[in-house]
Amino acid sequence: MQVNYINNQTFGARIKISKAAKNDIRDGVILSSVGTSLSGSGVLSSVPASDPIHHIHFAAKVVDGAFAAAGSAFSAGGAACVKFAHSLFKSAVKNSKIPS
Repeated sequence: MQVNYINNQTFGARIKISKAAKNDIRDGVILSSVGTSLSGSGVLSSVPASDPIHHIHFAAKVVDGAFAAAGSAFSAGGAACVKFAHSLFKSAVKNSKIPS
């Protein structure tokens, strides 16, 4: 970090981030948002419908089961994306030589 000027009123600094760290941060942000969206939609779609008549008909049970299976897969995929994003953020901190 290069400090431009310091006085009592303002503080200005210019931060240079390496290209590798910038790419890791960008990819981490994208994967984190995709993972969060997948996890949220997975949890919502794995919850069965609240309509009581929905659970009487066999076809409705099949549809609920399919949604639950797809929701579980979305949640697992979202968790994997968030985990990979976390490793990208750690790599960006390492590449940019920011003390942690």
